[in-house]
Amino acid sequence: MTTGGSYGRFRRALDNGNLLAARAAAIELKHVGLAEALGLTLLILDKEPTKFRAAALRWHARYCGDNKVSIEEATAVLGLLAMLEGRRAKPAARALAGLLDSRTLLPAAEALMRWADDAATGP
Repeated sequence: MTTGGSYGRFRRALDNGNLLAARAAAIELKHVGLAEALGLTLLILDKEPTKFRAAALRWHARYCGDNKVSIEEATAVLGLLAMLEGRRAKPAARALAGLLDSRTLLPAAEALMRWADDAATGP
């Protein structure tokens, strides 16, 4: 099994909303990028919302560890992640995407905007 094959399966599973397949493929990968980890976190929110908070905290820790962030930015990112499961999910997603874009984390910002565009939650 090649890493490219595992990554392709992971990417297809994310794109198709298949959480079980995405998790299985992610386990086979040596590294999951920050954007893909966010995509997986958002998929967890959609498919297994009771597990979202733990996934969001893991992604937040990774974001803070991979980037030099101030305590204010860390707090803002965590607050926006928490809002993704509420009735203000779309504005929170847009705000978080803007923050990620300002850090030149465009793939993560794009994943968030795709999710916000597809979200059935309120404005």
